[in-house]
Amino acid sequence: MENAAKALIMAASVLIAIVIISAFILMMSNLTSYQESSYQSNLSAQIAEFNNQFVTYDRSNIRGSDMISLMNRVSDYNIRYVNSEGFTEMQITIKMNGYNDELAFDGTNRIITESQYTQDNIYLIVGQPNLTTVNGLGSVSSEVSSGPIRTIENKYQQKYCNQLSSEISNIKSIVDSSGTTTEKNETFDEEKILPNSASSYGGISVIYEDALKYYEYIQFKRAYFDCKGEPEYDKNTGRILKMEFECTGIGV
Repeated sequence: MENAAKALIMAASVLIAIVIISAFILMMSNLTSYQESSYQSNLSAQIAEFNNQFVTYDRSNIRGSDMISLMNRVSDYNIRYVNSEGFTEMQITIKMNGYNDELAFDGTNRIITESQYTQDNIYLIVGQPNLTTVNGLGSVSSEVSSGPIRTIENKYQQKYCNQLSSEISNIKSIVDSSGTTTEKNETFDEEKILPNSASSYGGISVIYEDALKYYEYIQFKRAYFDCKGEPEYDKNTGRILKMEFECTGIGV
């Protein structure tokens, strides 16, 4: 009788142990499943957040100013994550469709000189970003500080760059007028287009050349572009990988 009781106790103990172990395994399985579900949910949210930066450009009649913002985003992304595991360079194509000449005041392009721009040459428009190595992990971009447009903006201040662009016909008249360089500089100074004297910026000829460049840049910002086709997505990450645009005309 005593042996039978001990046997029952031992069986009960084993059964309880099995129940406890089974419950623990089930709990761990549920925890793992929850963690995986949470990870996938967070990953999907991150992918959606990334793609939302770019899907807004998947439309027609996009201004050139918006294209510049897009190009800066693409350039920054490609530079920032170039050394990351699983990174695939984002590709963007912008076709000018022969509208280059319409951007230039005198028919000669100084800024928008290419018939097509991609992630490899967009710095010709948006400038070259500063690169800084962080903790030995690679280069990331800070603000764009080089390139012809940023150089001009740093030289004159942006509000005066806009004024140079709007006054370009007047500036050309001064440049083409008779008289010495000193006289032309003095005539320009009388117009009060810039806060300082023409000579302090290098003279009227230099100012006119800068004005031509900035005028072209302003015209590009006013141009219209259409997104062609659907964006292409990375099959592995689900992120937008390619987008293509075409210039459709120059706005006002």
